[in-house]
Amino acid sequence: MDSLTAASIRAGLGTAFVGQEVHVWPELGSTNDEARRLAREGAPEGTLVLAEHQAAGRGRLGRRWEAPPGSSLLLSLVFRPTLAPAQSQRLTMICGLAIVEAVEATTGLAVGLKWPNDVVAGGAALDSVVVLRRR
Repeated sequence: MDSLTAASIRAGLGTAFVGQEVHVWPELGSTNDEARRLAREGAPEGTLVLAEHQAAGRGRLGRRWEAPPGSSLLLSLVFRPTLAPAQSQRLTMICGLAIVEAVEATTGLAVGLKWPNDVVAGGAALDSVVVLRRR
């Protein structure tokens, strides 16, 4: 995989606010921790934090999230929604669906979603709730 840069990512986006500020790391403890830190420091909504490898990623319920270096696109976005805290999980699910649609539309790859927000493709071990559509 070619090394990702903030400039190349911004140049490829046609979004109004997502990814207008981009932070790319070859390795990071957790994209979520970095996004939270940046948000606390005033990063604008839509700030994208991306790592080619996470040393201390976390999944749901505090589980460790591991992906070999270069095997995954690991990212977090800063959002500042006007939702009640009990409704915030909806944003996570909407983002997962949007990423699936974007990947399929731009690459032609059939991808699936391991709820709530893990996009999977190819020969990956899939959870039983994931359905991959063939094109």
